[in-house]
Amino acid sequence: MEENAPLIFTRYLYSKEDVMHSLFLSILNKNKDEALFWAYELYYSGFEVDAMNFVLHIFNHIYEKCCPTHFTQFINNQYHSWYENYEKSVINDTVLGTIVWNLLQYDYDLTQFLDDYFQIKRNILRRPVSTKRRLRLMMTERDIEKYKTLCGEPNENWFVLRYAYQFTAHKEYNELFKTTNKDFKQEYLEHWLYYASFSPIWTKRLTKYGAEIDHETKSVLFQDEEKEELFYSLYNYETDEQPAEICEKSIGNGNEIQLSIDDFIKQFCK
Repeated sequence: MEENAPLIFTRYLYSKEDVMHSLFLSILNKNKDEALFWAYELYYSGFEVDAMNFVLHIFNHIYEKCCPTHFTQFINNQYHSWYENYEKSVINDTVLGTIVWNLLQYDYDLTQFLDDYFQIKRNILRRPVSTKRRLRLMMTERDIEKYKTLCGEPNENWFVLRYAYQFTAHKEYNELFKTTNKDFKQEYLEHWLYYASFSPIWTKRLTKYGAEIDHETKSVLFQDEEKEELFYSLYNYETDEQPAEICEKSIGNGNEIQLSIDDFIKQFCK
């Protein structure tokens, strides 16, 4: 949980902070499809290193003590191999999915997490570490195809979010996780492109069409009208024209019941 996290919209206009929290919770829930969705939402927004580092951080803090040495070596080898290639501009997008999928095959231990973030000392019954090798899955490009960025037809990109929003961002632990960006409805409806501009994928798109960011007015300015028209024909998600149920996948409805640390322990420390 990052303190004072700036509001940044991802490729599909989720809050980056929400995406990271939702990824963590979906891993705890062992929900494979949802965990992969959030992992690649972060990754394909241009935060490749953030996504890899966050998943490794989760492994180090709640999985490593529960896993046999050979699995720890597998995870570390996957990560370091990916990072070395990334620095050479050779990127294998399947590695993130491989790590996430294989994590879900193992138990986790939240003892250290509760101590580090909530100063709670709790003796959680730990299962003996099994040295039995489990089936490992190596993701292929075909496996991650459905997580790649959707592109609509020119002048029909307002429809993208309706297809892209496969899951609703988790808000139930906002208070517990001290989420910085809880209410961003106005920013989502009126200044979405400004806050999206802080994601690498949107920075690249805006730069291509000569856009400039005006931080004072929280707006995006184009010097060339033709380039502006072309940009919006490709990427205008028209958040203020979306049905409420679509917007709420990202911004919530403001009525989410907040769960406590006791609820968290009951849910995940069985």
